[in-house]
Amino acid sequence: MKNKISLKLKEITEKFNNSDICKNSKCIQEKWNTKVNIIAKWLHKNSITANMITIFGFIIGMMSINFLAMNMYLEALIFILINRFCDVLDGAVARIEGITKFGVFLDLCLDFVFYAGVIFGFALADPYENAVSACFLLFGFTASSSALLAYGLINYNSSKKANTQKLESPFYLGGLAQGFETVCAFVLLCIMPFAFLPIAIALGCWCFLKALIIVSTAYYKLVINEQKSK
Repeated sequence: MKNKISLKLKEITEKFNNSDICKNSKCIQEKWNTKVNIIAKWLHKNSITANMITIFGFIIGMMSINFLAMNMYLEALIFILINRFCDVLDGAVARIEGITKFGVFLDLCLDFVFYAGVIFGFALADPYENAVSACFLLFGFTASSSALLAYGLINYNSSKKANTQKLESPFYLGGLAQGFETVCAFVLLCIMPFAFLPIAIALGCWCFLKALIIVSTAYYKLVINEQKSK
């Protein structure tokens, strides 16, 4: 029964990877990465490190909370997008100068704080209308991020070697288009702040789905694969 389930999951994954949506997404991402790498090489040449970019992007991103609280959504969106661009850029610079364990930790930690901060900013914008839905979204965010970090820790210990690949945002769904969903979610919230309630509920459910995917992945790799190896 377990083998049938694992084969079915593998079949679904292969079909998705070979789909036109996935291929087009990869093509767009490759073109984007080429442009980002050009900027990253220039920054590295001028002694700007990945950690500097990470911290700068975090400070810029946290400033969006103030604009959200004042219902200045366009200004908040600009700062959010700058933060997301810095998140892409610091990874590109890190690959040039050499990825470090602390760099991965700093990037992941500040990203999670930033995501939660944006949700908090929308709660401040209209506490009466947004507080409960923001709490639900933070609930889902906590579930997915906890599952992600727990899986990363167990996977790290079981492999007995450092894995310096950056963990994904809790808003990412199975790697689809990578960070594209995260940017779309925040853009949508800033464009339609009046629809925060339904969007927050949808994103919260999305986060719970991500947590379920992580748990399923952990079960497959840590239980089924281990049984196969025995």
